[in-house]
Amino acid sequence: MKNISRRTVAFGAGTFALSGPFVRRAKASRPISFRLDWAIYGSHAPFYLALQEKMYEKAGLDVSIGEGQGSATVAKIVGQGNDPVGFLDFTSTIRAVEQGIPLVAIGRVISNVMCVISHADAPIRTPKELEGKVVAYAPTESTGQMLPALLQRSNVDAGKINVLDPATGAKNALFLRRRADAIPANVNVQIAQLEDQDAKLNHFLFSEFGVEMMNNGIVANANWVRQNRDAAKAFVRISLDAFMASKEDPDKAIDLLIKRVPQQARYRNVVRRQLDLTFPSLGTRNTKGTPLGFMADQDWRETQELLLKYGGLSRAVELSKLYTNDLVKI
Repeated sequence: MKNISRRTVAFGAGTFALSGPFVRRAKASRPISFRLDWAIYGSHAPFYLALQEKMYEKAGLDVSIGEGQGSATVAKIVGQGNDPVGFLDFTSTIRAVEQGIPLVAIGRVISNVMCVISHADAPIRTPKELEGKVVAYAPTESTGQMLPALLQRSNVDAGKINVLDPATGAKNALFLRRRADAIPANVNVQIAQLEDQDAKLNHFLFSEFGVEMMNNGIVANANWVRQNRDAAKAFVRISLDAFMASKEDPDKAIDLLIKRVPQQARYRNVVRRQLDLTFPSLGTRNTKGTPLGFMADQDWRETQELLLKYGGLSRAVELSKLYTNDLVKI
């Protein structure tokens, strides 16, 4: 295993250390309202497993889970403290901290899920093959913002790609109607949605062509973490344990999600497939040999560099202000 050192995390003028063994139970019935990044999809199932199996409750946490409306919106909600913890895209976290919103990432979950999806009977296997094709995406979506990085690193002439600019959420329909040859997407979300519409697909990951970046993780209000260290540590560790439990028994995780949110029963096949496609994304090449949740400086550095070059981030944020590993089992 890599030699892992404890981190001290600074926020503005204040500094706090998150260290020491996790030996205390969080205070009984400590309420935590947890906000997801979006409407429920399969990657969320482990949180519901932890809820339904009373894993949070046994640690003295009274957890409620709410759906979100995109990581950028949820970042503001968590930053304001309305919900102290969220499941956020780390690029939105970086943008928020750069704007002065008090957030800290406390557990990495999903990385390198960005992909390019094409039709199986007209497969696009490399970025270079996008030349001469029609690609649909909204410019505000994270995969669309990172597509130029993929094209540049593969020496693709972006001027030879026809780009359709649909409304947010409409690219799947364009793809299914074959108005688009390909779409940039997240492998743990759109593939299952399209397969459910009987689409036969081909895809490749951005990371296969040198564009590696972290995606979603557990992010908290930095002030809340200072004041509720034991509760924050318990929440992170139970949530990460729930991901491992879900990997061992994904059907149980989906069943418990549906038990809690019965309206998801009609989408069972989709959320089950999304959960399966989540598991390969739980590590990065820089976190091999470390526990689930651990975050590497190099991953944060590379993710931020992509945002600076392609995502419109105006200035770099000091890494010590973005995350801490001190709530993760090591």
